[in-house]
Amino acid sequence: MLTDQRHQLIRDRLAAEGSVLAGELASRFGVSEDTVRRDLRELAKAGQCRRVYGGAVAAAPFAAAPIGLRGGHAVEEKARLASTAVALLSSGQSLFIDGGSTNAAIAKAIPRDLELTIATNSLGVASALSDHPLVELIVLGGRFVRDLGTCVGADTLAAIAQLGADLFFLGSCGLDASRGVTAFDSAEAEVKRAMARNSTGIVIAVTNDKLATAAPYRVAGAEAIRHLVVEKTAPAAILADFERQGAEIHFA
Repeated sequence: MLTDQRHQLIRDRLAAEGSVLAGELASRFGVSEDTVRRDLRELAKAGQCRRVYGGAVAAAPFAAAPIGLRGGHAVEEKARLASTAVALLSSGQSLFIDGGSTNAAIAKAIPRDLELTIATNSLGVASALSDHPLVELIVLGGRFVRDLGTCVGADTLAAIAQLGADLFFLGSCGLDASRGVTAFDSAEAEVKRAMARNSTGIVIAVTNDKLATAAPYRVAGAEAIRHLVVEKTAPAAILADFERQGAEIHFA
């Protein structure tokens, strides 16, 4: 089988299932695992997948883009996700909401009659909540990263350590049933991990393009997700893997 043929078959498999295993591909193609790993390296270099241990997952095209660009992507889909996500809230809760364009949409969608305490390291989330009459807003300072739209670093982590939350609305760069929740920036991932440790439950609202994808830095395992808010068109096979690990699926 020619290299171009293998590459096309791998792309087709990633589009259909979201992930591939090098060993399975080697058996299917009748080549060595080294050959398959070389194929995956070439596809990853072209931005057509992301390498993970033992294989690869599909790439989420907008996940690593600056927050300004992400905000203009899938606006209607994120608004629907936000509407479904805020239905999980009840008055009196405390929340962590970190960065991301979907989380900014969630902040805007929070009903005006809900009394909440919300801590965030995202300037976009803080801005969206700044005029909410019943939200006690805690802005977590630190080193501001313009492309992320969030604060990170030691000061941010120290502030998180003093707080606890009923729910953490976690902005996911990549989400895969085996790799869990992942992020592209190590400092951002560290902040997300700290929020997860200090929360009773994790909520993730995610567009289809991020499902079965992975970024380099691990945040939490899939078993840590309590609520997963997805589009109605999300692949059933992918969602079943999350359900088996305890996530409650909500369709937007």
